[in-house]
Parts: sequence; structure tokens; C-alpha cells
Amino acid sequence: MEKDKYWLSVIFPIAAISSGFSVIIPLYILELHGNVVDVSLATTAYSLAVIPASLFWGELTQRLKKIKLFIMLSVIGVIPLIVLLYLLHSILLAVIIYAAYAFILTASSPAINMLIMNRRKKTILRSYYGIYGLMSIIGNLIGYLPGVLLFSDVIARYLLILFAFNIASLVFAILFVKEEKQRIKEEKEKHLHRMFPMLNVLSKFPQILAGHHLIIEIAELRKRKKTVRIMTIFAAIALVNFGIYLFNTSYIPFLYSYKISYSDIFLINMLNGFGQVVIYLIFMWGKAKNTLRRYYRLSTVVRSTGYFIAIISILSLTAVLYLNLFSYFVAGLGYALWNISASVIIYVNIAGKMEAHYIGLWSAIIGLSGVLGAISSGFLSFYLGYIFTFIFAIAFTLSSILVFNRAYIDGHKIRDFGNKV
Repeated sequence: MEKDKYWLSVIFPIAAISSGFSVIIPLYILELHGNVVDVSLATTAYSLAVIPASLFWGELTQRLKKIKLFIMLSVIGVIPLIVLLYLLHSILLAVIIYAAYAFILTASSPAINMLIMNRRKKTILRSYYGIYGLMSIIGNLIGYLPGVLLFSDVIARYLLILFAFNIASLVFAILFVKEEKQRIKEEKEKHLHRMFPMLNVLSKFPQILAGHHLIIEIAELRKRKKTVRIMTIFAAIALVNFGIYLFNTSYIPFLYSYKISYSDIFLINMLNGFGQVVIYLIFMWGKAKNTLRRYYRLSTVVRSTGYFIAIISILSLTAVLYLNLFSYFVAGLGYALWNISASVIIYVNIAGKMEAHYIGLWSAIIGLSGVLGAISSGFLSFYLGYIFTFIFAIAFTLSSILVFNRAYIDGHKIRDFGNKV
């Protein structure tokens, strides 16, 4: 790795901690005799905390432009949260800490985006996937791995490992992250800041949307005929995101209820990450030759197939683990296909057309659909059962195809970096 790219090493431990929290918080709550509703409340609190955090850190980063400061602040701020989880045992505390973690984690997001974009001549989405997206997923896998290898007292030991990851990210930030010597030109700076929410959708950090254009004039947008396609695409993507949260929020409690061991739960999550890596590599190596619209439609089918395999595992008496390993791997394939195709399709449709307004609306929609999906998941699973929750997730995901097709009813084609949208 070239010397000026050493700072990228900070992404690995930050992503590892992010993935670790996403698994250990539900297990922590369930171990304290919480239920799927408690887990959904924690996920909802996380998603809600991201919204004000996006406003706050995006604005503060743009004004102060202290990149290293915000990365350091994000890293150091996680330390007391891990310590509190280790020393105190409370479901309410876990919910509060998960929300606090979301707020603190977001502090590093605009700064990391700025570092990446400032070291490129052009904002090319393929390059972003290659540098940030794939590295984030690999960081997630690094975070899952210790959980797979632990077989007893997993939660306490894993929290110590998260603490070690945090120290590593702190060391990397101190050694390798440097403040920018030259100020970005004002217009370029504004453009990069507007792109924070969109670029973060491309990463694996769950719903970290860093930008301050969250509140927009929706009434005005509805009056413009040219917004119909964009709004329709937003609605289609919101349906898939709702289904993702509907499924994912209840998935770890579901596995826990079927006596899947902690190490196997981490392994299942690793398989999901491997599925995403496969898709990212296919796109990076130029093997994806079809239109992104077709990949979007395919992603909903693939993701729904993963959900369906999970339903089959409920009916199985002997192959629950193996079916879920395959289920979440397939779901990972579908998620990566959806993430890439949806994000690029949005970008090429809004480029040069009131970007800040549309990105603000997109941030609000994706955040709201995640919050609604998370809270709905807990109550549906608690009162109706996991099968019905997963069926609803399939229904919302597949319904996205019908809405999405309305956006391209005229067959219009747009090219983006050699890919037909």
C-alpha cells in the first residue's frame, strides 16, 4: 500500500466494531432475557439517532474541516460505551448505548468520505466501491471472525475484543490520518458535502447518512413533473429497505430462539458478508454486463429467495443451521446487488438536478423506512411469529419491482461509466 493510503487502515477496525455491535447488542439483550420487541426497540433507537447525527456532524465537519479531529472523536467516544456494556447489565442501557453508538459513529463518516474524495480527481462510483465499500465489508468480516472462534462467555470476551479493535483504530488514526493542508475550492466542497449521504449508502456501515440537507421542501418537489421518476425510484427502494429491516431486526432473535450457538450466529453473518464481497468483486472486475435496472430487479428476487430459505429452515428439524448459512449468504448477494444498482441508478438520475434536495429527501426516506421496518419487525414477530414477519419481508421486497417498473415505463436509458441504467 502506498504511504499516502496508510490512513485507509482505520476503516478496518471501525467497520469491525460496527459489525460487532450489530450482532452483540441483540445477543446482549436476549441474554438478559429480553425478547424480539426489545431488540427491535434497540435497532429503532439506532436508526433514529442517525438522523440528528447526520445533521449535526455533517454541518460541523463542513464548517470546521477538522478531519482527524472528528475521526478521533468518533473512535474515542466508543470506548466508554464498551466499558459500560461490560460492567453493567441492563436492557435499557443496551438500547441507550446502541443509540449513542450510532450518534458517535456518524462523526467519522463525513470525514472519511472527505479523505477518500479529496484523494481522487473525479467522483467515480466504481472507484468509491473499490476503495471504501469493499474495505468496509472486509472490516465487517474481521469483526465477525472473533465471534466465530469464541465458544464460551462470548458476550464478555467479545466486548473485550471490540475494545481491542477500538484501540487499533485509535492508533491508526493517530499515526496515519493527517489534516488536509489545502482547502478545497468552495464549489467542490459543497458538491462533496452534498454527496455524503449518497456515498454512504454505498458503504456497509448500516444507514450512516452524513449530510445536513435532510429537511427539504417536499411540497415544492411534488409540483415538478420531472420528479415523478425520481420519486417513484425512491418509493421502490424504500420498500426494499423496509423489507431489509423487517427481516434483519428479527433474524438474530429468530436464530437465538432455535438454539443456534453464538459462534454459529457470527458465522452466519460472515456468510452474508462473503455474499456481498462476491458481488462487489464481480462489478469491480467488469463482469457485470447487464443493465443496472435488470440487476435491481434481480436483487429483489435474490434477496427474497434468501428470506424464503429462512422460512424453510423453520420447518426443518435437522438442517436449521445449514439452511440459514445458505439463506444469509443468498441474502448478502441480494443486498449487494440492490445496494450497487439502486445507489448508482439514483445518482445518475439526480446528477445535475437539484442534487442536494433529492439527496436530502433520499436520506429522509431511507431513514424513515428503516425505522418503520425495525419497529414493525419486533411486534410482528412477537405477536404473529417469525414466519409471518419473513413472509411480509418477501412481500414488500417483491412489490418493489412493480413500483420500480413504473419509473422506467417509457424505456428511457441512461449511461453511467459504461453501464446502461
